[in-house]
Amino acid sequence: MLNRFIDAAIPGPTAINEKQELPVYYSRPATESESYEARSYLARETLEYPQTEFFEYHWSHMMQGNKLSDIWDTFQRLLFTPIWNVPSGLRVIWLAFWALILWFLWYIADGTLTWDSLSVEKIASMIAGGGALAGLLSWALTKFLPGKVTASFVDVVRYLDTSPRSYAVRKNIRRGMIDFLESLHTSGRYERIIVVAHSLGAYVAYDGISYLWTKMNQDHVLPLAAGQEDRRKKELDPDVLARFESAATELQDGKTNDPEAYRALQRELWAAHRAAGNPWLITDFVTAGTPMYMADKLLTKTEDEFRVRQTRRDIASCPPFPDLPGKKKKGIFSYPYKGGDVLYHAAPFAVVRWSNMWFPAHLGFFGDWFGGPLARLFGTGIKDYPLMGNDWKRFLPAWAHTLYFTYPEDESEGSATGVLHDFMELDPQAWWPNGARAKPTGDPDVKGDDSDE
Repeated sequence: MLNRFIDAAIPGPTAINEKQELPVYYSRPATESESYEARSYLARETLEYPQTEFFEYHWSHMMQGNKLSDIWDTFQRLLFTPIWNVPSGLRVIWLAFWALILWFLWYIADGTLTWDSLSVEKIASMIAGGGALAGLLSWALTKFLPGKVTASFVDVVRYLDTSPRSYAVRKNIRRGMIDFLESLHTSGRYERIIVVAHSLGAYVAYDGISYLWTKMNQDHVLPLAAGQEDRRKKELDPDVLARFESAATELQDGKTNDPEAYRALQRELWAAHRAAGNPWLITDFVTAGTPMYMADKLLTKTEDEFRVRQTRRDIASCPPFPDLPGKKKKGIFSYPYKGGDVLYHAAPFAVVRWSNMWFPAHLGFFGDWFGGPLARLFGTGIKDYPLMGNDWKRFLPAWAHTLYFTYPEDESEGSATGVLHDFMELDPQAWWPNGARAKPTGDPDVKGDDSDE
C-alpha cells in the first residue's frame, strides 16, 4: 500500500526517472517507529517538490480477535434506520436485507400457512428458503468482494466499539499513532508533516491529530506558567488570528459555502504559529474512502447525539466549535495568555487543513460503499471532492474502496492522483513566502537535504 501511495503522491515518473537509471525514491529503516518491519521512503528534492520522506503507521496487527458478532449492534441500528438516513453506499444492502425479511413475513402471512396447518415439513421449507437466500447474500458479500473490504468494516465497528473488549485495542492503536507523530515532531528533521489516511486509518489518524494537538498545545504553554524559559519568542500574529476567526465564523454561520478563503487562512495561521515558536508541524489531513461519513451511525447512535458530543468538544471539527466564553475572553477559538493568544485544546483544525475524496456509490451501489462526504458532520471547512475520473473501475461495487492509489500515471481531471497532488500541495513556494523557508524560533538550521517534509 505504501509503495502504491508514493507512486501516486509524487508528481512525474512513478518508479524511475526520465533516464531510466535511478529510483525516484528509496527505502531505509524507519528509526522513528518501534516496528522492526517498518521502513521509510525518501524522495530527493526536485523542481516540483522538496525532499520528502514517507512513513506508514502499522496498526492492523493490534486489531486481532474480531468476530462477526462485533457488528451485530451496528447492523441492527442500521437495519431499523429509515432508508433516507442510511449511508448512501449501504442502501442497496439495506434493501436486500429488508427484501429477505419481507419475503419471509409474506411467506407466513399469505394464507398458505396457519398455526393449525403448521408442520415439521412446513417449518423446514421456510427455514430452507430463508436460509438459502441469506446464504446466497452472505456468499456474495464474502466471495465477490475483496477480503480486506469486508474485514475493514468489521475493523471499523470494532475500533469504535465502547465495550471493554475493544478498549485495550483502541488505546494501543491510538497510543502508537500519537507516539509516532510525536517522534516526527521531535526529530528536528522536518518542516512540514502531511497525514494521509484511507478507510479506518482516517479514524486512527484523526484521533492521533486530535490528542496530539491537545498535548503539544499544552506543553507549549505550560512552561510559561511554570516560570521556565519562554519558548514563544514572539506572540501569535493578532491580525492573522482575527482574519482567520472572521472566515471561520462566516463558514459556520452559513454566509459562505466555499471553504477556500478559510483554508488559505489556515495556512497563514499555521505559519504564524511556527513563527511564534509553536512546534506543531502538521499542515494537512487528507482522507480517502473513509467511513467517517457515517460517523453519526457508528460513533454514536443518532445525529443528535453526535452534535451534542461536538458541542461538548468531544469531537474536533473543521472549523472548530467556538471556545467557551469567559470574563476576559475575546477570541472565538483562542484565549489570552501572558499577553498573547493561544488556540484552545479542541482546535487542531484551525491550522490543519482537512481534504477528503471518495468514489461515489452511484444508485447506492456502484462505487465505494464506505466512503463519502465529511463536511456535513465534521464541518464545512473540509474540502470534499467526489472523484469522477479513473475509468469504469470506480463503479465496481465496494471494490472501488481499494482503488484510490492504483492510478499513479492518471493525472486527468477528477482522478485520484491529480486530486491527491492538489490536496498535498508539495510545492514549497505555496507554503513559504517567495519560496524561502523561514526558520521558526528554536528550530535547527534548515539546510538542503537535511530538511524534509
